[in-house]
Amino acid sequence: MDTDLEYIYDGTFEGFLCCIYASYVRREIPKYIYVEEGLPLLGETATWIPTEWEKAQSVYRSLSQKIGMEAQDIVKDVFLTRLPDKEMTLFRYIRLGYWMGRRILFEGGTEERNAYGRALVADSDEDLVSRVLTASRNYRAEVKNIEGNLRFRSFPDVMISCITPRNLVLPGLAEHFEKRLGDTNFLLYDKTNQMAAVHREEGTMVTRMKNMQLPVLYDERNVYENLWKPCYENIHIETPMNQRYALNEMRKRLWCEVTDA
Repeated sequence: MDTDLEYIYDGTFEGFLCCIYASYVRREIPKYIYVEEGLPLLGETATWIPTEWEKAQSVYRSLSQKIGMEAQDIVKDVFLTRLPDKEMTLFRYIRLGYWMGRRILFEGGTEERNAYGRALVADSDEDLVSRVLTASRNYRAEVKNIEGNLRFRSFPDVMISCITPRNLVLPGLAEHFEKRLGDTNFLLYDKTNQMAAVHREEGTMVTRMKNMQLPVLYDERNVYENLWKPCYENIHIETPMNQRYALNEMRKRLWCEVTDA
């Protein structure tokens, strides 16, 4: 077995799942899994793993089938964190879950495996599992904290806000505010990761937005010219809340993310 094997993927969650798939199909264990952008100098053993939807879905389904239902959410949560070496940490976590799941199924049956799966994702003295579960809990706590405290600045046809999160929370936030704001157009910018969640009539999209400068959020003319060129009319904006009360209720780390709505 090549102990210096390295995988390279495109940085997406589906791409990472394809790395899991490749490892099992090829019967090999990579020493590192790198994202395509910002790669170090790699040796001749580096292998590009393409993203293929069907393979990613087969691995995603297997997480619940072989480990437990909660494993899907935990793996997805931790992938969106800034946990150091998260790819290899998750790789080892999934392999551990698969191995224990097979062993318990052989010795006891489906009920015993499901019981182990719940124990694996709920509590464990294993350092690896502990790190994964802690990262998942911290990620969910950050999402809930921002959901409860974030405020948008209102314009005639769009609501805009900016966040500086520790983790990549936009996917979860986009879904939350899409349900909460209904048909209202909004743009939520993640300054930390230079990405944005954009919601319009056609749907919601999370995309990279590296060239956006924070000051334009406070210049109505530039907002329309640079961020929201299409004109959307007749969108009702709720009455602005009491900002002083909101500031008193919020953690100081989030104060810079409060806007006028």
